[in-house]
Amino acid sequence: MKALQIDFVERRSWRLPAAGRQRRILAAAGVVTVLVATAVLWWWQLLAQRLDETTQAIARARREIVARTPPPPPPLLLSEQQVVAVNRIIDQLNTPWPDLLDGFERVASSNVALLQIEPDHRRRVVKGVAEARDHQWMLDYLEQLGSVAPFAGAMVTRHELNERDPNRPLRFMFEALLAEAAASAAAASEEGGNGE
Repeated sequence: MKALQIDFVERRSWRLPAAGRQRRILAAAGVVTVLVATAVLWWWQLLAQRLDETTQAIARARREIVARTPPPPPPLLLSEQQVVAVNRIIDQLNTPWPDLLDGFERVASSNVALLQIEPDHRRRVVKGVAEARDHQWMLDYLEQLGSVAPFAGAMVTRHELNERDPNRPLRFMFEALLAEAAASAAAASEEGGNGE
């Protein structure tokens, strides 16, 4: 029979035989591994929960933005009358005022007083009212005006003597054709003549 070794004093772990030490080291490593795995799993679940909360917050914010955003306005549909009115306004805004005023200033004289000018975009003319000392000054003024850019001609539409004024000036209304309108009318007549 084999002799039993009975030791009533507990030995320190470094004094244990190798097999007993290895078992305790493995057990300790297993406990540490389980603790680390538990901590990693807990951290992973915490991150997944935060990710879900963030995703839900983003979705709520998007829904709130969509709810607060007003619907797009319906497309603007204009009637034919509105389109014509808008085009008239655009024509008025595109009046070449510097050129018109320069043309009137070039023919200004002390014998003719220009009282009013008004562009007529539909007919491409400038209507005006002026006063002259006599018929000859009126005709000279219109001849000069018709030969100055941006005008291609000028003619009297109406005239009358102002009896209330002691100087008795001749008040006349005229129309000055814009040069661009005359050029487009000439081109249209040439196309019409070539087409026949």
